Amino acid sequence: MGNLGGYLLAEVMLWLMYAMLVVALVAAVGSAVRSFRYRSDSIASSNRVPRKWIAWGVVAFTVVLLLVTCLAGSSQPLIINGISYTNRFWLKTTDGLIVSSLILILIAACGVVYGVSGVNRKIEMRNEKLR
Repeated sequence: MGNLGGYLLAEVMLWLMYAMLVVALVAAVGSAVRSFRYRSDSIASSNRVPRKWIAWGVVAFTVVLLLVTCLAGSSQPLIINGISYTNRFWLKTTDGLIVSSLILILIAACGVVYGVSGVNRKIEMRNEKLR
């Protein structure tokens, strides 16, 4: 009887994970579409990159990162709870998604540290003083 409760909880967790995946995909696609549609291509000052180019660069980087990490992922068989998992495609895909997630979290953390540090504001203030 103890296993039945664990199985039901696992089923609920799987459905919650599917729902979270769908929400994340919709949010990512919606964000990309919004970024491409509503950002102008004009350059505010001569030393800035147009925002559409930045959006395309982020999309391209994410796709390339996912492809590279999935192709470079390990396909070593895993034995979990006595069950051997040997499907090469899913092993490589899972490894690639985990590594991509870690890399993107690291990049996001670096971006937060950079934003909090105020370095960008100091550089802009120095450039305005030089003009």
